[in-house]
Amino acid sequence: MDERIKEHLKILKRYYLLLLDAKKYEKAHFLDNPIIYASTERFLHLAIESCLNIGNRILSIYQFQFPVEMPQTYSDIFRQLKQIGIIDDKFCENLIMMAKYRNRLVHLYWKIDNETTYTILHENIEDFKIYEKAIVNFLKNNPLKEADSIL
Repeated sequence: MDERIKEHLKILKRYYLLLLDAKKYEKAHFLDNPIIYASTERFLHLAIESCLNIGNRILSIYQFQFPVEMPQTYSDIFRQLKQIGIIDDKFCENLIMMAKYRNRLVHLYWKIDNETTYTILHENIEDFKIYEKAIVNFLKNNPLKEADSIL
């Protein structure tokens, strides 16, 4: 497996575990504590970035072996992963929402609602594990040549 993908999978796992810790707080405590909800926002952001980096790396290697359209947006990364069979339609929509939430965290951070962050933490956190499993499954069944060996 590509070393960069392995590294980002490890990073994703670390943020997933931190998010699980944040999930333990009761709602009122979570919403009233800026340290908790702000760190949760940051860990969500970094976990999403890891997913994007993994997807982008796979596509950049995959393009040397099979025709694939390179993504123009973060959401396109997930659309392309769906197109090559890594994720299905429904999960792709979840990941596109994740990319949109990432954009809000980065570009409209002052409009982030802590209630939404709490809901994402409790309803969508397992998407990171599902994504990890989908990536590992794909790479086990479709070994990609390392980009360095192709160039």
